[in-house]
Amino acid sequence: MSISVLSDNLNILLQNSKFISDLSLRLKDFIPTKRWYSAKDSVLKSISIENTFILQNDFAFVILKTYLSDNLNPMFVLPLGISFSEENNIDSVDVIANITFDDKVGIIYDASGATNFSEKLFQFLEQDRTINLSNKSKLISYTTSYGKKLLNLVRGLPQKKMGVEQSNTSLIVGKKVMLKVYRRIEYGENPEITTSSFLTENAHFENIPAYLGKIEVELENGKKLALAILQEFVQNEGDGWNYTLSYLKNVYENNLTDHANYLKLAYLLGVRTAEMHKAFSTGTDKIFSPVKISTKDLQDWKSQVLNQAEKTIAVAKEHITNLSGEVKTQVEKLIRSMNIIEKQVNKLLPQDISCFKTRYHGDYHLGQVVISNNDFYLLDFEGEPLKPINERQNTHCVLKDVAGMVRSFDYAAFGSLYMYVSKEQIKEKYLLAKKWQQETTDAYLDGYFKTIFGVKSVPNDSKIANDLLNLFILEKALYEVIYEVANRPDWVSIPMNGLTRLINFDGE
Repeated sequence: MSISVLSDNLNILLQNSKFISDLSLRLKDFIPTKRWYSAKDSVLKSISIENTFILQNDFAFVILKTYLSDNLNPMFVLPLGISFSEENNIDSVDVIANITFDDKVGIIYDASGATNFSEKLFQFLEQDRTINLSNKSKLISYTTSYGKKLLNLVRGLPQKKMGVEQSNTSLIVGKKVMLKVYRRIEYGENPEITTSSFLTENAHFENIPAYLGKIEVELENGKKLALAILQEFVQNEGDGWNYTLSYLKNVYENNLTDHANYLKLAYLLGVRTAEMHKAFSTGTDKIFSPVKISTKDLQDWKSQVLNQAEKTIAVAKEHITNLSGEVKTQVEKLIRSMNIIEKQVNKLLPQDISCFKTRYHGDYHLGQVVISNNDFYLLDFEGEPLKPINERQNTHCVLKDVAGMVRSFDYAAFGSLYMYVSKEQIKEKYLLAKKWQQETTDAYLDGYFKTIFGVKSVPNDSKIANDLLNLFILEKALYEVIYEVANRPDWVSIPMNGLTRLINFDGE
């Protein structure tokens, strides 16, 4: 598709209603092809351009609002560029449309694909600028003093786009800084920016990529939209999930039973998790100050787990015909067990508790940590991506994070069986997976509870702490069943086995 335009200036074009209309039509075909487009399960009916923020005459941030068949309207960020150069150095997959102006032929493109994209943004970042825009909004950049030093060190170096990322676009420059451009956005304080800033600048927690700066928009009504975050890049040997899968593949191939080296890592990950939670407990402002857990909180947590159980049972009923054999029998028992689940929730939930809610990671699993020099760095503080941004700001019991990591070990152990072991050998290798899962979980929890003891966000009473942890593990496993019965029937046994370790579905 080619668009005829009346100017070669992006600022002028984005004020032209005909161009906006043509561009919106083209974007309707373009953005569903992108990895970061998170609404692929719904039909995209149309797109509107909500706001444009010009940085230079050939570069802008564009805010897109989508209109979906399920009546949701998620917003996305598109860095937009224009070029009439014969040597564009733009990947063809980033080209949105060809354009013509007089006798010139050019392109409109996703600017994150330009080789000088990070350089342009770095120039804006290191100046701590506020640009007053025509719609009475402001485009704001801020960089820490350490961030300015690193930007100076990488000036002129090439950028490398991370290829594994799904929901955002991240660029590495000079193996020292990472620029993450957010794609799906909402109005409000971005939890990754607020959390990374707090952990770096207030709590001085060193096992995360240091927060270096941000780019955001402040609208006339005071609402904010986060466009990008600048962080220190941590050179690493890969994330915890892929490292663990590789390790387990070797376990099954060579029938390994001695996991001493991995268990040291699991223990250390428990320590780092506890240190993160310690850091959160030191907050003093209105966002990060610990809040005493109330009786209402306990009742809310109970309701949340029971609501999750009801949803899980409803979805399981819908998809029970997809299952067979032992796992079908397990799920049938689950469907009949709402009363048993409620009794177990009541058993796990303390009547009273003397500790505090704080901020927490919110989406914690092996894929959210990287291994660097036999240590762990914790990543991605955006919270659960499917929750509204205001809910991702909430405080909670930090044992929610611990439950997420415990379930991640479970998935690594038994998911790797399906990935790397033939059906004929699964029963034979199952004991290897079970032994690894038990020992690794124990090592992780040992490191965590020894380090967190005495911190006000976790009960000192070990029974209450373990019961609360099991409550959140139960909630997480119930959530996992929903996905697996609908999408991967062969994997339903993983969350179901997790549930049967907590609940006796054959009795009370």
